[in-house]
Amino acid sequence: MLYTSNLIGGRTATVGTSFVKYGEYGFWTRDTNLSSWLTALLAELRKTTKPEPWHKPLMEHWSVQIEVDGGCMSAALDQFLTDGGRRDSLISTSELALRNCEPCAKRTGELFLALLRGTLKTTASSPIDYLGDPS
Repeated sequence: MLYTSNLIGGRTATVGTSFVKYGEYGFWTRDTNLSSWLTALLAELRKTTKPEPWHKPLMEHWSVQIEVDGGCMSAALDQFLTDGGRRDSLISTSELALRNCEPCAKRTGELFLALLRGTLKTTASSPIDYLGDPS
């Protein structure tokens, strides 16, 4: 999804948004925020001394997604989080990433954690009232 955002000086820019899905729920976020969040997650995963075998393809996928432009990024959570152990591992990584992420990624990280924990119950058609800013 693309939307127009007002910039300083009255200029506008088209900014992509993507839906981050896990199971039957998910949330919309701006691609710039999702890219920053995935970068923070990658930084934490790279610190892992004993990475799980599934970490490498996940990290490769997210590295590609960071480069995507135009509102079609995919975290591929359903593809990579195939059991509770993987989900719990990513929750732990996300908690660390949330402490070290850029400010623009914080809300996306909070929503990401809520989604993984099962406390976020929004769908693609839910009102987008959770981004935390007026734009």
